Amino acid sequence: MKKVITILGILLFLCTTSAKAQEYLQIVSLETDKGATAVFTSAGIADSKKGVETDAIKSLIYTLFFQGVEGVNDGKPLVSKPNEAYTNTFFNNQARYTPYVVSVEESGKSTKVGGRFQGTMRITLRLRQLINDVRKNTHYDAMLAETPKTRFPKPTIIVVPYKKKGESFESKLENDSDYRIAVGAVQKGLESCDIKTIDLQGRIDAMNRRSQYEDNAGAAESNDKQLLMSSGADVYVTVDLMKDYTAQGARVALVMKAYETASGTIWASEDGWTNRFQTTQTEVLCSYAVKDNLSPFLEQIIKNFSQPARVVLQISISGNSTGSLQDACCANGERIVDFIQNWLDRNAHEGDYHIQGIMDESAIFDYVMIPREDKNGFKMTSSKFAKDLNDQLKAQDVSGTVRIDGNTILLMLDL
Repeated sequence: MKKVITILGILLFLCTTSAKAQEYLQIVSLETDKGATAVFTSAGIADSKKGVETDAIKSLIYTLFFQGVEGVNDGKPLVSKPNEAYTNTFFNNQARYTPYVVSVEESGKSTKVGGRFQGTMRITLRLRQLINDVRKNTHYDAMLAETPKTRFPKPTIIVVPYKKKGESFESKLENDSDYRIAVGAVQKGLESCDIKTIDLQGRIDAMNRRSQYEDNAGAAESNDKQLLMSSGADVYVTVDLMKDYTAQGARVALVMKAYETASGTIWASEDGWTNRFQTTQTEVLCSYAVKDNLSPFLEQIIKNFSQPARVVLQISISGNSTGSLQDACCANGERIVDFIQNWLDRNAHEGDYHIQGIMDESAIFDYVMIPREDKNGFKMTSSKFAKDLNDQLKAQDVSGTVRIDGNTILLMLDL
């Protein structure tokens, strides 16, 4: 009798081991990657047609975790260091994959193979959130830290709350604690990525101390524009906060947009809802939103910051001028318009610019590509570029004044 029990025990152990070591088909491919979400095809096999769908999802997750899928993480497995207590929850009855599955549809009708149903599913995953979850639970970040990273120029950023017309940054921070928390969470996230930030409240306090703020109620827009332009930030980021509280839990979305301070050109945009959590603490929820969305958002900013900027150069003559732009010459005898074009040939990025027209009183270069960096290796801006040109003209006894309006350089000459 003991012998029979022992044999049954061994068989039971083998069956249990076999269940734990269940192998999925792992026939998976990436169709499209949309950033936040991605669409995969994945094959599944089960005793019922409904079971095929579940098996295909688990097969996709298993392949992403332990084998790797071409087009995701350079084809490498997402799980670099085993954490079975975490990964097993995706394959047992806890079904941890559920919040990451957006939709599932049949790629073709399931067929019966050897008494079991087999089919292929098109599965849309919240891939970015899944990867972030894996990173937090399997020491993925530690592996990334060992990989040398390419160095890119980094902008200085100021984070501000989204505001409606007539509102000011100052009143928004004073009257809405949730927005204070959201702005702080994004700023903290940027600083953790080694990005230099300008503190908004600090700038407001400094301007108030210098009495630079206008007192009338209609000055909110001009005050805030003045604050941004004098902040020293290359980029300003607006943060809007949306909240959704239900009996199933709370979630938030941070809508982040990045603009080049000098021109107001939008450089990046990112948003997305967090998963639901059993907390209504805005600080906690915002920290999850930052973890989910900040990395791709910052990548967009740095990519644009690293590119040559495109500006418009408009040249005019003052009302006191006695000569025309077409005929006036520099101290060296060269026509001013020729001097400017020759200077642009040497100093525009790859000599890339276009003249829309030259007249007696004005000239328009409808685009000039300015270099990525100045002579000191810092980010080139439209104001630096304009100053360099104006300095060269002054050296030729041509006086003028420069004004920057967004991405347009306005150069007025006294001839």
